[in-house]
Amino acid sequence: MSKLSLSEQIKELETMANRKPFIRRLAGFKYHVLPKVYKGGTDTKLFCKIVSANVSKGVEVWDIGTGTGLVALQAKRNGAKYVLATDLNPQAVKNARENSKLLKSKIDIRQTDVFGKIKKKFDIITFNSPFTDHKTEERYQVCFWDENHKTLRRFLSGIRKYLKSNGRVFIAWASFADLRELRRITNEYNFTIKEAGRETGDRGFIYYIFELIF
Repeated sequence: MSKLSLSEQIKELETMANRKPFIRRLAGFKYHVLPKVYKGGTDTKLFCKIVSANVSKGVEVWDIGTGTGLVALQAKRNGAKYVLATDLNPQAVKNARENSKLLKSKIDIRQTDVFGKIKKKFDIITFNSPFTDHKTEERYQVCFWDENHKTLRRFLSGIRKYLKSNGRVFIAWASFADLRELRRITNEYNFTIKEAGRETGDRGFIYYIFELIF
């Protein structure tokens, strides 16, 4: 991966840990961002666009790694009947609940590690996965880092049983991560990836949303 992107992630994580809560605008939302929560960026904005294009009235959606909750809230805005938003980071769960209340949009928000004890099946599952193979030292760092892609592998190994018939799965990735590695890992679990959208960020990195095909 790019040394520049890793140094930027380290800097952003330090900022996240020490900043005060603030208000941000992105993807048509005005929302709160708490300390130790990813504020959202090009990847979040792109994911909201993909959700807007693919979530229709009456479907049930699960957003894994929800952060501030924006992708889940976009699904609800699109008319989803039920939206589950989960995150390992307790501060993110608190943040998503705050934004659900702020935006007056009722979604189910829980703290879980990938699948946790969830039993339900869904029409659409979204996962803004951590892109970078790097060891974490604190829980909130999972928004960027996933040593040996263990979280991604766990997701891929179990996701099928949470999908309804004809259910769909979308994941995020970035050009500063290893696209060949993503293809190799998804192939290990008998998935292929189909690009659903891309957008270039401020520093020229390209962010992708892929649909998992199986």
